[in-house]
Amino acid sequence: MIRRLYHRLTRQLVLVVLFFSVSASSLFVRAQSDQPRASITIDNMKSVGHISPLLYGQFIEHMFEGVKSGLYAELIRNRGFEEPANSIGLSRYWERYPDDRNDDYALNFGSDLTTKYPETSKADVVGHSLRAEVKNGVILRHGLFQSRVPIHAGDYVSYAWIKTVDYDGTISFALEQDKDGGLIYAEAALPVSKGPWRKYEVHLTSDKSDSLSRFVILFHGRGKLWIDQVSLLPANSIDGVRADVFNKVKDLKPAFIRWPGGNVAQDYHWQWAIGPRDERTSWTNLSWKNEIEPGDFGTTEFIRFSRNVGAEPSITVNVEGRGATVEEAAAWVEYCNGATTTKYGALRAAQGHPEPFNVRLWEIGNEIWGDWVRGHSNAETYAQNLSRYAEAMRKIDPTIKLIAVGDNNMDWNRTVVSKAGTSIDYLAIHHYYGRTEMAGDAANLMARPLFYQKFYERVAQLLKEASPNHEIKLAINEWGLDLPLSQQYSILSALYGARLMNVFERSAGIVAMSAVSDLVNGWPGGIIQANRDDVFVSPIYLVNQLYTGAPGTELLSSEVRSPTFDSSREGKSVPYLDAVASRSADGKRIFIKAVNSDLEHALSTTVTVNAGRVSSRVEVASINGESLSSFNSFASPNAVTMQRSSIKGGSTFQVVLPAHSVSVLTLNLE
Repeated sequence: MIRRLYHRLTRQLVLVVLFFSVSASSLFVRAQSDQPRASITIDNMKSVGHISPLLYGQFIEHMFEGVKSGLYAELIRNRGFEEPANSIGLSRYWERYPDDRNDDYALNFGSDLTTKYPETSKADVVGHSLRAEVKNGVILRHGLFQSRVPIHAGDYVSYAWIKTVDYDGTISFALEQDKDGGLIYAEAALPVSKGPWRKYEVHLTSDKSDSLSRFVILFHGRGKLWIDQVSLLPANSIDGVRADVFNKVKDLKPAFIRWPGGNVAQDYHWQWAIGPRDERTSWTNLSWKNEIEPGDFGTTEFIRFSRNVGAEPSITVNVEGRGATVEEAAAWVEYCNGATTTKYGALRAAQGHPEPFNVRLWEIGNEIWGDWVRGHSNAETYAQNLSRYAEAMRKIDPTIKLIAVGDNNMDWNRTVVSKAGTSIDYLAIHHYYGRTEMAGDAANLMARPLFYQKFYERVAQLLKEASPNHEIKLAINEWGLDLPLSQQYSILSALYGARLMNVFERSAGIVAMSAVSDLVNGWPGGIIQANRDDVFVSPIYLVNQLYTGAPGTELLSSEVRSPTFDSSREGKSVPYLDAVASRSADGKRIFIKAVNSDLEHALSTTVTVNAGRVSSRVEVASINGESLSSFNSFASPNAVTMQRSSIKGGSTFQVVLPAHSVSVLTLNLE
C-alpha cells in the first residue's frame, strides 16, 4: 500500500541549495541508466554556523514501564503491597504458594494499613504491609510468590523488611521453576528475630536462566509477621539500572537526559522519592491510567544514571500542578545544588551526598498549554508563573540554565517570550506526527521534516523580535511518531527521524537541544523496547546512535542536487536526498549525514569537497532493512540494522546511497 501510493509521485530533478531553497533553472538530466543520480558539493572553507554540543539528548518518563521494569532493575512488582488486596488478602501480582488448588488453613494473609514500612506516607498512596499468620498445618512448604520473574544465570540480591512479636522459626527466599514440583534454582533461609522492623537480606545464585521463573517467600515457623518492601535485584545492575538497558543508553552518547516528564512532571513532587529507597512511598501516576509508581527511582538515581552514561541531567519542575508551588521548585534546586549550610543542601548531605549535584538544566513546566496536564493555563498566566519560578530558582543558583514551555502556536510563543523572555535560555517545543496526518501517503511522512525547517526559521525571527537583547535557543525535547508497530519499527521511521535531525543540524544552532520521545518503553515510540527479559531497539534508536557517533561541531556550506517528489499534504518538489555536512572540532574529519527517502531507487551520488584533501578511503555507516515491511521486534531484533563499510575516497568520489537508507559518510582530511 505504502509503496504503491508513494510511487504515484511525479519525479523531477532539481537543484537544492544549502537550506533546500529550490531553483527551477537548476534542473539537470538523469543518466541513461535508470538509476537516479544526485550530488553533494561541500565547501570546506565556509562554515555557516555551529552545532550545539547539547543537540542530541534523550527523554525518560514515568509512563507505564518506562522507568519501573523498563529502566529500573527491580524485578519485584508491587513490592510494597500498595495495590488493593484480593479476597484472600494478597495484593496485585502476589499469589499463595504453592497454589490455590487446596485450602491451606495454616496460612492466612491480610493487607494491613496500621503496621507498615515506612510508617509514614509522603505521597497520595496510603502505605500497606502484608500480614501473614502461620499456624500448624499439613502443607509444609508454603508462603507466597510472584510469577513471570525473568532470571539469567548469575547472582541476585533479595531482601524484605519484616516485623514480628511472636513468630518463631525461619523464612526462605527462593527462585524456582514456575510449576508444581519444578526445579529450585536458588534458595536461602534466615532466622527471624522478634522485634521492630528489620531488613532480612540474602544472596541467591542460579546456574540456569528462566524468563518465566517465580520468586518465593517461604515460612518455616509459626506466628504472626508483617512483610514490606520486598526486593530482588540482579547483582549486575548498575546503580539500580538494568545492565542491558544501561548499555544501550550509554551507546547513544546522550548529551543530556530529561526527566521526570513529560506530562508526569505536572503531577510529580520530588520529595516523594528522596532518601533511603525503602523509606519512600509510592504515588499515583495521574497522567497514565492512574498506575501506582514506586518511589525507587528519584532525584538521586536519575542524576547518577545520567552521569553514569555521560549525560547532563535536565530536570522538569512542576508548575502549579497537583498543589505544586514556586517554593517547592526552588527547594529542588537547593537540594541538588545547594551548599550543606542550606536547608535542603543539608538534607541531601544527610542522605549521603555531601557534594552538590550541580544540575545545570532546569525546565519550568511541561506543555502547560494543554488541558491534559495539571497546572494548565493560558500563555499570559504561564508567563507570570515562569517569571516567578525563574526568579526563585535563580535566587538559589544563578548559574542554572532555564527552559520554558513553548508551543507550535506562535501566539503562545510570542506572549511567553515578550513577557518573560529575559528569564530563559531555551524555549521547548514538541512535535508529534502520525498516521492521521500521513493520510495513507508515505510521501507526507518523508516530507514533513522540511515543514519544521521553515517553522524554526519563523520561531527564530520571533525570538529576535520579542527578546532582542537576550539570546534564546530552541529545545525540541519531545518529538516522535504515532504509527502502527509495523511502521514504527521499520525503516520508514528512521527516514523521518534522520531527516528531522538533519533539519536540527541545518538550523545552525537555532535548535540547540533535542530528544525523541521516549528513551525506554512508555509507548511504541520508545526507542529502547525492554520487556522484563529482553531488549530490542527501534530504527530511530539506530539513527540516534549513528548521528551521535559523528559529532560535527561546525556546519559546512553544501549544495545538494537530487530528484524530487510531490506529497499530497506536505508540499511539492521535495528532494529525495537530504544531506547535511559538518566538520569535527579538531578539523580532521567531515561528516555527511545523508537520507535517501526514495523507497524504490538507490541514488548514485557524486560527492565533491572543495578546499581540502580527502583521504583515499571513506567510512560508510548505513541503516536499512531488507524491505519496507521489515521491522524490529523481540522476535526479529535486527530486521532493520546498521552496517559499516568503506569505499574509495578522494576530493571527488562516488557513493551509491541505497533505497530507503540513512547513511553517515566520514571523510578524513589529510
